[in-house]
Amino acid sequence: MSGIGPVEPGEATTGLELPPARTRPLPAWALRASRYRRALSAAAVAAALAAGGGHLYAARPRPPVPPEPPAPSQVVSFAYGHPVDPAGAGDAFAFTVRVRTASGPPVAVESIGQPSRALNVAFRPDPPVVVPADETREIVVEIRAIDCVHVARNSGLPFLEVTLSNQRRKEVHGYILGDRYARDLSTALTRACPEDRDGATPQAS
Repeated sequence: MSGIGPVEPGEATTGLELPPARTRPLPAWALRASRYRRALSAAAVAAALAAGGGHLYAARPRPPVPPEPPAPSQVVSFAYGHPVDPAGAGDAFAFTVRVRTASGPPVAVESIGQPSRALNVAFRPDPPVVVPADETREIVVEIRAIDCVHVARNSGLPFLEVTLSNQRRKEVHGYILGDRYARDLSTALTRACPEDRDGATPQAS
């Protein structure tokens, strides 16, 4: 016979079997090092995700901040009108004032006064008088002399102390109503109080 076939074991020979491989357990320091590397890797991933999220949060579009409304005195004007009859008895000087708010939120007129303690101020309608933007309200102011001795008839341009408020702010502002108001007020005070003011009280009508 000729040819080459598979080699068969000869007599008295058997196939060799290798013993199973043995693995040695890792030492404790190697296990700790492996766990430390995994912890570092997880922390790095978390830091990268947090940094990316913070950048997206900072770069997100934000709604525009509404502008701060102007102070009430910046948009409210007081204009002297004309004398009117007082509501009660006596020689109170009553007159109209036109109050206008140019823009912004509505403005409330909370009080009207003046610096002299010899005079008392009242107005109607009852406060607060709310004046919306681009509108005008008419207020009737009454000034009454309560101490003729200390009334200053010739004090230049007397002014009104007005307390105003809007949605964000309240303030006290002085309004000078002009020469015509000053003349009318002086005439009314002269009529209400005698020229010799020592010990005098307001005259009743």
